[in-house]
Amino acid sequence: MGNKIRVYSSDLQLGMYIAELDRPWTDTPFMFQGFILRKESEIETLRGCCEYVYVDEEQSQADVAAKLTLQRPVGEGEQQTGMPGASGASGFSEAVFRNSLTRSHAVYRDARGWIDQMLEDSRLGNSVDTDQARVLVTQLADEVIRNPDALIWLTYLKSRDEYTATHCMNVCILALTFGRCLGLDETALHQLGLGALLHDLGKMQIPGEVLHKPGRLTEEEFAIIKKHPGLGFAMLRDDKNLNKASLHIVLHHHERLDGRGYPRGLGEKKIPLLTRISSIVDVYDAITSDRCYHDGIAPAQALENLFKWASGNFDVALLENFIKCIGIYPIGSVVRLSSGEVGIIVASDAYNRLKPVLLIVKNAAGKPCGQCRLINMASVSWEKGDAHLSIEQVLESKAAGVDIKAVLQQELDLSSCDGASS
Repeated sequence: MGNKIRVYSSDLQLGMYIAELDRPWTDTPFMFQGFILRKESEIETLRGCCEYVYVDEEQSQADVAAKLTLQRPVGEGEQQTGMPGASGASGFSEAVFRNSLTRSHAVYRDARGWIDQMLEDSRLGNSVDTDQARVLVTQLADEVIRNPDALIWLTYLKSRDEYTATHCMNVCILALTFGRCLGLDETALHQLGLGALLHDLGKMQIPGEVLHKPGRLTEEEFAIIKKHPGLGFAMLRDDKNLNKASLHIVLHHHERLDGRGYPRGLGEKKIPLLTRISSIVDVYDAITSDRCYHDGIAPAQALENLFKWASGNFDVALLENFIKCIGIYPIGSVVRLSSGEVGIIVASDAYNRLKPVLLIVKNAAGKPCGQCRLINMASVSWEKGDAHLSIEQVLESKAAGVDIKAVLQQELDLSSCDGASS
């Protein structure tokens, strides 16, 4: 058998030989494992149940095989970013989008449930099930590889009252996404994800009146907060199943390159790559989240702030790579189009950051849409009809009257209904 090329289901064409799917064949209506696409109905069925498939180049029809050269063979260091179908060379499949969101949410929901239990165990002084943590990180890492945009959008299921739990979850997702963009190998990626997932475990040992204080902390109260990395490390250091890199993240994610961080004031040379990554995504999620003492800021503003604060705090080259990874219009950004419509960025194309996928939530008159619609600005077919549209302004979600979490929950409910009826 020849090279197997990963192809988004939105890019499928008649004449391609489908060698493998992104899921077991038994989970689909297809009776045969391996076949040439001969009917448009077969393409539509694949789009409805798969994000991507593996096409055998040699067994595909010659005219189609020649068009596959833009895709990399499996095993040659392929990296994939952006939502399926978000390539400017293809149309956008709403069915694929909703299936991706539903599947990513299932992984997210399972991991979030475990985090709630982990934090409760920590609060009570019980041991933490790190074996289950590793399983969840593996599942999240796999989902980041398959569909990073959907998982990042799910980080907006944030709650001011459940900050620590959602923060642990989101830092893990963002760290895995960034690590994937940097090309980390599987071992390093899992070490990074595990450390990020557990990084704030020690906060459960901090008195609630300090941890959840709505006003400015006193020096004494901040000194108590600064104990949380050491408290988390103390709970985990005797776990023989945890590696040193993950434990380093737990203990040192608040260290800074100029030595002014805590708990040990480590300098630049003593802060390894995985901990540097965790520090950046930790701050990014913190400042974009609503907390007991402040409202979160827009993703684009957060990236700008991080860059302003970089000197002495963060690895500048690494931060620049994070900004490239997140994009000029990060997932979750609220924008106004030249038409006056308002949308939320829900996916991006790594090769065309200026033309993301948006969920339109308000019409040109500023009225909420009854049912949000997707627009793929990178789609050729979309450009033919609305080539004059462009993003004019990035908005603050609250000022724009957009509740991102509520919109996301609505989309999840809609995706679940579609899945149940299919």
